[in-house]
Amino acid sequence: MGGDIDIVPPAGPLARGATERKLVRADRYDRLARLIGHEELTPTGTVLMSFRVVDDKPFRFEPGHFVGIRAEVGEHGVRRSPYCIASSPNEDRTFRLLVRLVPEGPLSYYLAGLQIGDVIHFRGPSGRSMVPKETDTEVVLVATGVGVGPCLPLARHLLAQDPERSIRLYWGLRLVDDICMLDELDELARDHRSFRYAISLSQPPTGWTGLRGRVTESVPGLLKTLGDKSFCLVGNGAMTHELATGLSDFGVDERRIHEEIYFNVKHRPDPDVLEEIRERFVASDLFSPYAHQKAGLFMPETPVTASRRSRSR
Repeated sequence: MGGDIDIVPPAGPLARGATERKLVRADRYDRLARLIGHEELTPTGTVLMSFRVVDDKPFRFEPGHFVGIRAEVGEHGVRRSPYCIASSPNEDRTFRLLVRLVPEGPLSYYLAGLQIGDVIHFRGPSGRSMVPKETDTEVVLVATGVGVGPCLPLARHLLAQDPERSIRLYWGLRLVDDICMLDELDELARDHRSFRYAISLSQPPTGWTGLRGRVTESVPGLLKTLGDKSFCLVGNGAMTHELATGLSDFGVDERRIHEEIYFNVKHRPDPDVLEEIRERFVASDLFSPYAHQKAGLFMPETPVTASRRSRSR
């Protein structure tokens, strides 16, 4: 979601051989925000944090934009990481972050340990907007973990533009204890009949009535058509790459698939896993060998030798 250090040239013209011509590393984490809200959402380590920008620079963002945060984290030294903004664009210069505590991410523990009034250094907002370019498509949001953070403000933004636009959110989690933000999800569904959401648990408890399995297992079979939809895939890179590949294989234009990757950025889908995902898709409204083969409409060409043998009989 963006780099942590900018490489910038010195200002002004210099002689070709001047030592000052060397590129210099510039730390751009020069913005300031104060913590104004802190809420522990789950016993498994999900925290919702609210900040107010306190510097004098403009602060504007769109759904999908992120801020980069830098901090001195004890024995770990200086740590930097991007965090996607989990709130709607506003005029009061505030933003929220949905933070998951992970052992390999000491900055997440640093943030969770902040007290109300503490000030952080950050850069941004930066990144790509998640708002689909198409205005007449159903929007399908597929998120894992804290990837749901930017999906809620995106849904609110789209519904403010068109209250009748159909939006479906599928949220993949591991445990029932990972579920949070139900008040906001239920409020959105209550206020907008065109918005619906479903949670898929990969380790569901006995009696769980929601979706089961990873979203790459539970969602493809729910998509009856693909050509009338735009997709936003947010979270684990394994999920986004695998589902994006499956959608593309079934004929979805890549321009209608937005990926926002939180980790596993370099994940390369296993061919056997991809084949299992393809088998779960049921849509056949777009032309593709996979869709038409499943529908019985795509047949391999008859070899020329076989055709000649049949005519010679």
